[in-house]
Amino acid sequence: MKILKLTLILSVTFILSACLYPESERIENQMPNEAQIDTVQNAVEAFREDSGGLLPIRTVSNTREYFEYQVDFERLIPEYLDERPELSFESGGKYQFIIIDAEDNPTVKLADLSITEEVRSLQLRINGMGEHVQMGEQIGPNVYPLDLDFYNLNENPTITSPYTGQSLNVYYNGGEEFIVDYRPDIGQIIEEQGLEFETGEDVRHVLYDHTPVVPIYSPEITVDEDNEPIFMTNVHKSPE
Repeated sequence: MKILKLTLILSVTFILSACLYPESERIENQMPNEAQIDTVQNAVEAFREDSGGLLPIRTVSNTREYFEYQVDFERLIPEYLDERPELSFESGGKYQFIIIDAEDNPTVKLADLSITEEVRSLQLRINGMGEHVQMGEQIGPNVYPLDLDFYNLNENPTITSPYTGQSLNVYYNGGEEFIVDYRPDIGQIIEEQGLEFETGEDVRHVLYDHTPVVPIYSPEITVDEDNEPIFMTNVHKSPE
């Protein structure tokens, strides 16, 4: 009985504490430890300086966007790092350390591999129900939901956002790939930061400009005339 009472007290305390924290603080608490990322960034820069401009990376071809340049910890340990970061996939964590802007300004960022696992599980389920993917009505340029009735789904599949913790829709494109709809996260950052963009500009960078995480499985996203995130099309890229 005492154990049951203690469990109930702890549960109520947890729920109340979650309600008392501001939304911005809860979002911040979901972000990975940036100290580990800074440590890897410093190690990458030191390696680059000592090697005459080379980067400690594994270059992966024919892979998804943002995964092309993965940090190779074997080239950093032990001279530049004591050990692999706890966050890293190599140490049992859920993040792949990657480098963006490798040519001009090599910057260490993270790819959330839990998203990869969720998408892979969905892909396996879809593959098990037929050779061709059954899609619903188009909702954007080359963006389709799954046929929920065909796959016996009560609602559209989602993944948990690495930025806000909210649910983000997973859709399908004509290239037979799943995509994640990061528009709500991008819109939130644009509003919170008071950012303004032009239609035709790929605005996904706001996600990794303001957090350490890159938006994997994301199509290009721009804004409309009201500065609201929308899926990019070739029309948006064309000069007026």
